[in-house]
Amino acid sequence: MAAEESSQWLFTEEEVLSAPSIMDGLSPQEERCRRAKGVNFIIQAGILLKLPQLTLATAAVFFQRFYMRKSMVPEKMGVHHYNIAATALFLATKTEENCRKTKEIVIAVAKVAQKNASLIIDDQSKEYWRWRDSILLYEEIMLELLTFDVVLQSPYTILYDQLQKLQIEDNKPLRNVAWAFLNDSCLTTLSLRLPAKDIAIGAIYFAAKFLGDTIPDDENGHPWWELLGGEPGKIVRAVAVLSEFWSDNPLKRTENPYGESASSGDDLDRTRRRGSDGSSMAASSPD
Repeated sequence: MAAEESSQWLFTEEEVLSAPSIMDGLSPQEERCRRAKGVNFIIQAGILLKLPQLTLATAAVFFQRFYMRKSMVPEKMGVHHYNIAATALFLATKTEENCRKTKEIVIAVAKVAQKNASLIIDDQSKEYWRWRDSILLYEEIMLELLTFDVVLQSPYTILYDQLQKLQIEDNKPLRNVAWAFLNDSCLTTLSLRLPAKDIAIGAIYFAAKFLGDTIPDDENGHPWWELLGGEPGKIVRAVAVLSEFWSDNPLKRTENPYGESASSGDDLDRTRRRGSDGSSMAASSPD
């Protein structure tokens, strides 16, 4: 089992805004955009390889962490985000024991890079060897920059444990929206700002808020997030990070589920269902 996240991989907002790429001249918006495109590259290649979401999420964390130690600006001796995306995916298939042949991974990332899933790539083509050499070169660099810290806590597995603890694991709509929140969070720097446990709690909060649902207090009348060890400030911040990210809409989505007004403590309180019998609805907050 992975240990609690090391403090070396948790950053303040100011530190995230001082990442090497930003210090090398990228605007915070452009840096967020390139991070999102890199993780989207991972997802698209992962789909071709039929990899589970957990493996893709691990690759996304490797990718996000790498760029807290290295620039993505080639003109400043940085590394292009697609090269690191491919390497992060390759490494994640090993650490998550979802191994694919190197050849299969190289072909998948080459197809995604060319935006052509039907492209014929084989080990006789220059494109194949360019990507293969890149992945193997940057794997060693990535491992060094990650200090070989490649065993992660996953908010996905924590989420399911939390839903069971709240006795709402059978609430399929809430579970699906919370899972979608975790998927979206991979595109952002949220994994650099909060531990996996708090991201999972934030996902439950967002799902309840999005669906207009409520979650019962515990038998002592304490709010659901206290049972999970959650802190209101961190829970609200998790949703705020995604709201800020999608306000830029770097992947040009047509719909933005985070487009409503920013979350607050009052919003969090509205997800409570007061009463130990679970029969009463959450109290209305004053206007």
